[in-house]
Amino acid sequence: LNCVQVGRLLESLQLFAIGYNEYRRMKRAANLGSSERLLKRANSSLFSIATLLDNSIEEGNAGEGAEQLASLNCVQVGRCSGVDNDDGPPDEEAPDDGYYVGCSEDSEEANVGGRINGDSRTAVVFEAAEKHFDRHNKFHKERPARILSVRDYLSKSTTSSSVGKTIFERCHDISVENGTTMCLDEEDYLRVHLPGYMQILNRTSCCCNDRLDDEAEQYKSIYLTNDTVEMAKIAASSLCRLVADVVRDKYDNGFAVIRPPGHHAEPGYAGGYCFINNVAVAASYAIERLPVRKVLIVDWDVHHGNGTQKAFLDDPNVLYFSIHRFDNGNFFPFSKDAGPRIAGNGDGEGRNVNVGWNDKRMGDDEYLVVFEKLLMPIATEFDPDLVLVSAGFDAAKGDMGDCNVTPECFSRLTRQLKTLAGGKVVCALEGGYVRSILCKCVESVVLALLDGASDDKFKDETKSFYKNLGDKEMLDCIDSSAAKSIRETITVHSQYWQCLKKSCR
Repeated sequence: LNCVQVGRLLESLQLFAIGYNEYRRMKRAANLGSSERLLKRANSSLFSIATLLDNSIEEGNAGEGAEQLASLNCVQVGRCSGVDNDDGPPDEEAPDDGYYVGCSEDSEEANVGGRINGDSRTAVVFEAAEKHFDRHNKFHKERPARILSVRDYLSKSTTSSSVGKTIFERCHDISVENGTTMCLDEEDYLRVHLPGYMQILNRTSCCCNDRLDDEAEQYKSIYLTNDTVEMAKIAASSLCRLVADVVRDKYDNGFAVIRPPGHHAEPGYAGGYCFINNVAVAASYAIERLPVRKVLIVDWDVHHGNGTQKAFLDDPNVLYFSIHRFDNGNFFPFSKDAGPRIAGNGDGEGRNVNVGWNDKRMGDDEYLVVFEKLLMPIATEFDPDLVLVSAGFDAAKGDMGDCNVTPECFSRLTRQLKTLAGGKVVCALEGGYVRSILCKCVESVVLALLDGASDDKFKDETKSFYKNLGDKEMLDCIDSSAAKSIRETITVHSQYWQCLKKSCR
């Protein structure tokens, strides 16, 4: 087969896989005996495959591999495309797209399938939660347009090394509409949230509008629809699916562009547009159900992730590291517990690290120094099996956080995190409300995740960082208020981490 014929063949196989997956999903959900439209769609795809191969064989252009493919029946083609002929759940280890047709998942060909110029296998999932919105203010800053704008932007954005493909096309999309999501069990939520709280949330699906407003008033910065909790569960489930795929080495890393956000959701309390703590649920899910012992959670949202902190204060297997505006407890969520002295309880002492800014305008230099001086040494000593990022971008220059972090800085921070946990890094969107800025920040992080040469770039950036520093102490080269905050955190945690003992003065 020539390149054009192979391309057409893969398109037909992908179409068959999508159609057959959708038919099976509909049949299971509605107990349908048949779906004529979808079966015709699948049959049309198979006819295209047969026609293409017959023409190729007649012309003498088809090799042994093409003849083998021509002999496959519908069930075998379905299995090659990650589907099967029964009505049970699809094999979790089977590929979900057409990039790996004819390859086992562990083969060398499968591992490079779909890559562009050495790209990593980066998966993305989008969940706009379009049924969750503010009924009283359709222009609320936390609305579905945030996710839709990012997806549209990535679908159009290209780089000089992308060989004509958009950033979105270079990633593996595992979004809900592709029929590849999974549903979490109630116990997966209850590892993080209290049973009574989950019961209250679940009851909102049948409340009248007035009752929904009454419920929302019990919390800080919350609005509700009858579908809000379902949307929140879909977001958490999507993230857990992505985490499972990365941990099982189906993908190298990933980004869940989802809403509603989660890091303000406490075990028994909603707040800050958050209902279910997506990252906390994913971390607990990974430790309980996947071959993961320790998880690092990095939260660079401009607001402190009070919910995530409360979920793991006494857990020695989760290291929570947050960089945020603190303002001595006068910045949302307005809690003194966001300060540096909250380091964990019991077995979890030293596993909660807060760097709280007490002034505005913190930018690239301050964030890079935090990583170099504090986060990376602690994280290396902790040695996580998985890195989760609460990736809020309201600290970006021009967003609501009054900080000055650039998209390029978020990219550099991501490259540093990829040196941990064998590169198993999964980001989940939190804040970020100026959509033009949000799109560029997500783009920078996704490009860093895609970059197969990011380790080399990280080494070059580190050398340049120290060369520019010269003989100066790095804390003397940044905002004095930021340096004070970093020193306070080092002082608190030097008793827990060997790597910080020399830094403590």
